[in-house]
Amino acid sequence: MQFNCINAVILQNMADAVKPDRRAARRAATEARLVQAATELFVTRGYAATTLADVAERAELAARTLYLHFATKAELLRRCIGVAIVGDAAPVPLAERGWLEATMTAATLDERIDLMAAVTAQLMRRSGALLDVARQAAASEPEIAVAAQQGRDDTRRSLHEFWRRSADDGLLPAGTALRWLSETGSLLAQADTYLLLRATTDWDDDGYERWLADSWRRLVRGGADPSGPAR
Repeated sequence: MQFNCINAVILQNMADAVKPDRRAARRAATEARLVQAATELFVTRGYAATTLADVAERAELAARTLYLHFATKAELLRRCIGVAIVGDAAPVPLAERGWLEATMTAATLDERIDLMAAVTAQLMRRSGALLDVARQAAASEPEIAVAAQQGRDDTRRSLHEFWRRSADDGLLPAGTALRWLSETGSLLAQADTYLLLRATTDWDDDGYERWLADSWRRLVRGGADPSGPAR
């Protein structure tokens, strides 16, 4: 009798442990449906013309279900952009992604530049259309404007680290003006630059990737500081 009671307790504990996992999986699946539906509508209709009710209908979910996940349209757009940037919904920050770290640790500068250009182009390919939506929405949505500036700051920080680590590893030419290279190199990788290029040239994403890698190499070759060593 005591043995059966112990077994019953163990089984109940196992069931209780499984329930949160199932709830989390259902919640993640619902959020994925909402993000996919919202992404499609934001890109095709624009931010202003897309309502949360539209998103719920496209996702074939009740409006109440949407509000349990996203309180505002701005919050939903931010989530769509976040998923597009990293390529999935896993809670791993961009800075901690292995493919970004690979750009900082390749053996040669050419390899690092090629990898960083490829990563940047892939990121823009996934998120460029949504970033354009965010650019339009920022004028009326302070939350979106703040998020856009945070994105610029994150890009600048990542590219500064990229060039600093290249300098620390002895991969930059002697006399390189590191601060100038970091600032100019990060400017080229900003989403604003990508969107401007997309609006003013006929380059596709492969052309953008080649332009970015070539531009960074040209900056390195022309980045000697006549006043002294790298700073």
